[in-house]
Amino acid sequence: MTYMNNGFVNPYNFIAFPKEKAKAYDDKDKHTGYIEYTLETLTPLFIPNSSTENAFSESSSIDGHKSYDFFSYTELDESKEYENEYHEPVIPGSEIRGVIRSVYETLTDSCMGILNSDVHPVKRTLEQFRPGLIHRTEGHLEILEIIEARAFSIGDKAEKDSFPQDLPLKNGCHNGSVVYINNSQLKGKSNVVKDYRDSKQKDYQTASYLLKRGMGVKKTRYHVYTPKNEHVAIKELKIDEISRRITALIDSYVSQPSVDDNNKKAYEEYRTDFIEFLNQKGEGYFPVNYSIIGNKEYYISPAAYTKEISVNSIEKIAGQFVPCIEDSRCPACDMFGYIGKSNENAQGSKVRFSDLHVTKQKSQNSEYYTCNKVTLPALSNPKLGNIEFYLKKPSDDALFWTYDYYIDGEGKLHIKPGELRGRKFYWHHSQVSVNDIKVEATNLNKTIRPVKKGIKFSGRLYFDGISKKQLRQLIWILGNGKEGLGYKIGSAKPYGLGSVVCYINNVVERKINIINNNLKYSMIENKDVDITYEQAEFSQQVKKEFEKIASIKAFPENVRITYPKAKDSDSDKGFEWFDNNHITKLGKTMVKTRNDMKIRETLPYILDNNYMLSYNGNIHKSDKDSRNRNNSKKGNNRAGRTKGSNRY
Repeated sequence: MTYMNNGFVNPYNFIAFPKEKAKAYDDKDKHTGYIEYTLETLTPLFIPNSSTENAFSESSSIDGHKSYDFFSYTELDESKEYENEYHEPVIPGSEIRGVIRSVYETLTDSCMGILNSDVHPVKRTLEQFRPGLIHRTEGHLEILEIIEARAFSIGDKAEKDSFPQDLPLKNGCHNGSVVYINNSQLKGKSNVVKDYRDSKQKDYQTASYLLKRGMGVKKTRYHVYTPKNEHVAIKELKIDEISRRITALIDSYVSQPSVDDNNKKAYEEYRTDFIEFLNQKGEGYFPVNYSIIGNKEYYISPAAYTKEISVNSIEKIAGQFVPCIEDSRCPACDMFGYIGKSNENAQGSKVRFSDLHVTKQKSQNSEYYTCNKVTLPALSNPKLGNIEFYLKKPSDDALFWTYDYYIDGEGKLHIKPGELRGRKFYWHHSQVSVNDIKVEATNLNKTIRPVKKGIKFSGRLYFDGISKKQLRQLIWILGNGKEGLGYKIGSAKPYGLGSVVCYINNVVERKINIINNNLKYSMIENKDVDITYEQAEFSQQVKKEFEKIASIKAFPENVRITYPKAKDSDSDKGFEWFDNNHITKLGKTMVKTRNDMKIRETLPYILDNNYMLSYNGNIHKSDKDSRNRNNSKKGNNRAGRTKGSNRY
């Protein structure tokens, strides 16, 4: 197929939150029974059988590569490969339950039942952090402070393509190790120290603190940080908070599969040394790089060019739409159950989903599958740092923003918590062919066996003690295939897999009558299944957005749905698009402040007429030059990046 070459559609978008979270319904009528429905695959579908991660030969030949068969009732042998051996596919009830709950939450203005509330998103900026020292004073173990420092390079220069050698210090060469330098060197213009001691001696009275190699940039020397003469505290810090920030930042680097081994070692060593420093008593210093915004908030890092761990957590900026606690139950939590914040108060679910089984038996199990196996491009976790996608633009004149602040058109910084775009949903692809996917197996991707398009499964949703209103809502959700709407289920949604539609087969309710003083149970078919959106009493605030993104024909067939890429070609370098999307407003070649940053393009809203993003590989020279600082040094700003490019 020839795709439109003027842009692409991002695989996901967001349905905006309503003005207020709804409260649980107060209806008193109760209904019990089941809904029998059929699910049909519109594109290939994959749900893993997790009893083995080595289902196919790729796992044997590629170290760290995982491969999965489709879910079935067969317990797979980890020591065996299942090439051309097929099992009857099953969709577990838990899988469809999660999808239906997510839809129900959206349509009833409920909370987000699954939310990484404690996450503090990470964002890279152009800000050059300043050298500083964490200072622990005697008798103040819970409160630390940041003081300004001066940075010096120390030791002999490393040979080409190598890292600095550890300094010969008698107490070991660690981050935070004390090094004494001659006072006269503080007065000179040189920032290189070659003459030093590991203990205080005559003429070597100035204590400095060692910061070792690299972290994002290949350094030729280690550094020492020396307190400035005024020794003034810039900011007081709580020890548990500073520990969280440093740990989260380093985790964001070392957790990336593509992180360089030397950088990974450097970050892990720094984390170990830093935690050891925090556990010590008495006065002490530890090297760090810092940035203060608005004289209020601060960021810290081992590196000068780095990421920012947001002050605000997802829980804070999600506001009232965080998972319910016992005192604020929403319609979804009332239906599907919830666990209170203290895990002491909880409510059980009023619904139960059976597993879904194929409706028509095939003569051979292989007929259920689109191919024997396929290796997919790498999939990663949500990139919350992509603020041009996940956050609303905070004001019309905002040029750059994060979860903590934004920069206006005049370069002024405003401290303001970010605002989430809404609930994440994936678009349906009109054409998906896994046989066209040609990807080499690596330790970053997976090999799978997907069910093919057009396979029908059937199952039941059992309900107990729900109201007529709730029943009508479930009927509409499980029968919206007739509306031309579908859902996304399973893995690899960004690549078009997992589109399904559902149809109601029948609805049966249990009736209890008293006849001659005896209870009599009967199962009665409910024929009231032709329910409209309005009859279900769903939210009008989200209707248009939901109908758009759930539509199985949202876009023309020649529209490419893909993760961002700089050029209209197959590429796994999605980070290049985001690099190109962050420019400087003045076209400077060496940027050292976040106030000069600018976001070129943001994710369109679901209902926007212009719903496409631009390929941005051919950027203006001034824009390209403005990022020379990021790209000129080998390895700079590449530590922790993943190749390739739901919920929060």
